[in-house]
Amino acid sequence: MRHRLFFIGALDYPNIPQAGDAVKNRYLLSFFKEKLSDVKYTDTQRWKSNPLVLCKVLWNLLFRQFDNIVISTSNVSAYRLIRLSTSLHLRSRIYYFMIGGYTPVKIQKGIYKAAPFHKLERIVVEADLVSELYHEVGIDNTYRLYNFKPVYFVPEINQREEGKLKFVFLSRLTELKGIFLILGAIRDLNSQGLSEKFEVDFYGRMDEDIKQRFFAEVDSLPNACYRGFLNLNNAEGYEILSSYDAMLFPTMHVTEGFPGVIADAAISALPVIASNWSYAEEIIGNGCCGFLFPVGDKNAMLEIMRKVIENREILQPLRENALKRSALYDVKKVLNDTLIAQLGMDKPVES
Repeated sequence: MRHRLFFIGALDYPNIPQAGDAVKNRYLLSFFKEKLSDVKYTDTQRWKSNPLVLCKVLWNLLFRQFDNIVISTSNVSAYRLIRLSTSLHLRSRIYYFMIGGYTPVKIQKGIYKAAPFHKLERIVVEADLVSELYHEVGIDNTYRLYNFKPVYFVPEINQREEGKLKFVFLSRLTELKGIFLILGAIRDLNSQGLSEKFEVDFYGRMDEDIKQRFFAEVDSLPNACYRGFLNLNNAEGYEILSSYDAMLFPTMHVTEGFPGVIADAAISALPVIASNWSYAEEIIGNGCCGFLFPVGDKNAMLEIMRKVIENREILQPLRENALKRSALYDVKKVLNDTLIAQLGMDKPVES
């Protein structure tokens, strides 16, 4: 019996997903189940600690027949799965939905071999620049699909003129996401007499190795607070997010692609003050939906924060631009009726 699609990716069942890849993959899987009648899947969330996960993947590849195979995992595990699946000479179309944006750089550096990627039906990327990087290494079977989120809530974007300016950080709390750059900037701005004019709230999962240091620094700052997990699976979560004035996203990850929180910010009409990672200019634009600064440059971020604290009216056009751009990330518009046909998934593979 030939099945329509086999989906391989982190889903984090049965938990409420907090990592961006699991959130995205759940929407993708639901979409495929809706559009294709016979869909199987393997949840790779804990594959490192559970060898049965990879056994299940291999069993499905070897002993079941599929028209389409979708690999949607982080870049190291994706490369292994791509090499495996393309080496088995399966009569299936194989798709790679990229998580992050670093794979073509690794091909360029010789870390990954290009040959398996040529055998894929499509590489689905999150930014046009990623397609350009693949093109530079001779791979042109890409398809750009921006990251996506459901739109539960339409925020008001009236000018905010009173009270403290409110910044928010919403992501996994790690050193490479730049949380200590933010805390250093808060400390410096406070020393310049601005502590009563702004505050910063942090949301997200926290790495164990930084907890003690993070809470020690937060406790020493009167205008910084950790708020735990913000559930964005409902309108209430987006209403809370939209109550802020700007999002801080000083990532230092070289593998960063199109983080889901940037789509969340646009849906919430939040300008983003972000480090200029590889794809930030395309996704945010300096002065369009936010402001960009050099990666790792705390002082440059601080100066942007100071500028918006002292002149909050400059955020208004950015809020309007962000809300307009959010239409590009609406899951109902991105995962639409024509996508299956555009990717070539709608027809059975000839036996």
